[in-house]
Amino acid sequence: MIKLLWAMDENRLIGAGNKLPWHLKEELAHFKATTLGKTILFGRKTYEGIGKKLPDRKIFLLTHQEDYKIDDVDVEVINNFDNIIEKYSKNPTNEILICGGKKVYEDFLPYADMLIISEIKGHYVGDTYFPGFDITAFQQISEVVKPGFIIKEYIRKEEN
Repeated sequence: MIKLLWAMDENRLIGAGNKLPWHLKEELAHFKATTLGKTILFGRKTYEGIGKKLPDRKIFLLTHQEDYKIDDVDVEVINNFDNIIEKYSKNPTNEILICGGKKVYEDFLPYADMLIISEIKGHYVGDTYFPGFDITAFQQISEVVKPGFIIKEYIRKEEN
């Protein structure tokens, strides 16, 4: 199962210089609670922008740089997008959370089984926006209102 997880403001802004444009403790706690003990995937720039280790998660770092190395046993550098799709797409027993950045979201959106979106209230300054997509391909299954943001979850509608 491929799940996309992201936070965006009212203008679909997701980043500012490979970092989050806002600092909402409760939204960061939501990210942590959603990803702890899970397998997650970042693009290289997004992972480097985090700037710290994320414990208790198996992390795939997707990059086109075939010689890219990282000194962390919990992080596996991968260069092959197709292997991730093959292993996780439409497979409810294998779950991966796709956590950015923009290009990674664009690549994985057609394969997403589920979306977990934190809609941040307000308009922030940044340089990276979530790519456009057809939300009507998904059905909303939950909504949780938090101070400063709303968490919405969607599943892909069954194809006829």
